[in-house]
Amino acid sequence: MQIDRSEKSEFLHAPKVVKVEDYLYSSTIFPIKADGKIISNKSNLGQFAPSEIEVQTKYCIDIMKEYLSIFDSNLSKVIKVEVCLASAEDFLDFKNVWKEFFPVNPPARTTLDIGETFPFPGCKISLDFLALDGKSKLQCEFLNDPESDANLEAECASHAVKAGDFVFCSAFPASDFINGLAVGKPPGFPNYGNEAKMQAEYIFNRLNRVLGQVGTSLKYCVDSQLYETDLLNFHAVDTETAKYMEVCPPRSSMGVKSLILPGALCAVNLTVMIPKKGFEKVQSHKGLRWHPVTVRNVNFSPTMLVGKWRFFAGQIPSKDFKSYEGVPRGMLNYFSDIEKQTKYTLEILTEQLEANGTDWENCYQVRLYLTEPNRDFRIFSKVWEKYFPDFKKAPVLAYVPSVQENGKTGIMFDGPLVEIDPCCIEKNIS
Repeated sequence: MQIDRSEKSEFLHAPKVVKVEDYLYSSTIFPIKADGKIISNKSNLGQFAPSEIEVQTKYCIDIMKEYLSIFDSNLSKVIKVEVCLASAEDFLDFKNVWKEFFPVNPPARTTLDIGETFPFPGCKISLDFLALDGKSKLQCEFLNDPESDANLEAECASHAVKAGDFVFCSAFPASDFINGLAVGKPPGFPNYGNEAKMQAEYIFNRLNRVLGQVGTSLKYCVDSQLYETDLLNFHAVDTETAKYMEVCPPRSSMGVKSLILPGALCAVNLTVMIPKKGFEKVQSHKGLRWHPVTVRNVNFSPTMLVGKWRFFAGQIPSKDFKSYEGVPRGMLNYFSDIEKQTKYTLEILTEQLEANGTDWENCYQVRLYLTEPNRDFRIFSKVWEKYFPDFKKAPVLAYVPSVQENGKTGIMFDGPLVEIDPCCIEKNIS
């Protein structure tokens, strides 16, 4: 296996796209022109003109088409897209544009409301994608719940897409896609049951129906991101995860402003393998300075080995999962907290990657979470560029600002400002 990298992204010190086997992964695409100006509808026609989100969505999809063409691919080969919106109220206009480009067999999609936290003023949307290489002989199989395909109209996204040895799932909340939330406490009985637990159960049961159509299940999940509007719900969702996934996958557990659906508390972003002889998931704790179960009694794997693929849990700047490495409070005007935390996180991830037979040159994607995105993105970028002076040896960078609905940090405890979630391939040893 090897990683082929494209030219540099316009605004990130990372390739636009990388190719790994049959798959293409992109860095985040923003609705920004090459001259740094935001795409905007500067019309005096008011309601007769397209909205800002419509104009910006179309621009991002056009850029996605350009990125795809680098490896002779096109929109028909898109497997999954992850979208961040500045407002849930923009979803309908976004979806209407989306339908123009994906009228049938839409890709899987995760859509998050992150609020006004983009690093560019006026930005309403960002996206990154996963697709098949133009020369790939693999075929996409678009999957939906055998009990209902109402998601196609409501979301204009498939529940999941199978491509090769993996199934890539949409992070849908617990919606019936007709009336809204499908589960909840009975009216008049607020003290009975747990809303987050009910929603997680609904999501997991539906996903198992979807995955069962191609001979797999949540038991074979190899990578995940959990998004929640309130991290106080984490324990309930984490407990349900263990029931369905047995050996739980690597995970980032992040806060977001909303999940588009009113009342939705959680959504899970999953990659699931197709089980077959010689292709198994193997949990690894190598290279860690702490053990997640021993320290926090949480249900995830630090590293998952799947053939030559290496999936890692999101890492924070912590040596023991109890404290964090940062600048002393009294010295914050003298030194950069995000600089120190980013360096430390990359340092401990380097140990973990190398202990599991890989390294940064064999890392194809990093998902980046910042909890103070309007303040810290610039300095993070400088640290990143120093760590990867040659962008041709860097992974693509998919950026997600992470703040809960209440405005508090999107990381599991106060203090850490950054979480880095890498995916790699096995290092070639000649």
